Amino acid sequence: MEMDHVRGNSMRNGHHHGSAAVQLQSEDQEELEELRRGPWTVEEDFALINYITHHGEGLKRTGKSCRLRWLNYLRPDVRRGNITLEEQLLILELHSRWGNRWSKIAQHFPGRTDNEIKNYWRTRVQKHAKQLKCDVNNKQFKDTMRYLWMP
Repeated sequence: MEMDHVRGNSMRNGHHHGSAAVQLQSEDQEELEELRRGPWTVEEDFALINYITHHGEGLKRTGKSCRLRWLNYLRPDVRRGNITLEEQLLILELHSRWGNRWSKIAQHFPGRTDNEIKNYWRTRVQKHAKQLKCDVNNKQFKDTMRYLWMP
């Protein structure tokens, strides 16, 4: 497999590295800075070729789908299990400070993903707010939740 052939196909299909920044505009700037930009190195090309040669192209999944599957489910450091009481209270506190900035909030929960925190918020906290006919940002709602969650 020739390097120019690999690069040419990826450019024609719109999969060059520069398009990743466009897809991630809503992500935090910190996350964007971690992305490798510019042309692929020869080493990166060979690593990709070796991987595909060894494992094949059989997944038929998008790069984004593979990345999210790894980040949210398959990484060895992803923590499993229910959100603890302490985590619930911290989520409530951090959401009042930063709103829906799930990546920023998740940085305070080692092993928890931003997606897991967001899903918890939407399925549990917003559900309680709806039942109480309150806005999740309302001080009275937050005080009620703290009271309900405290042991």
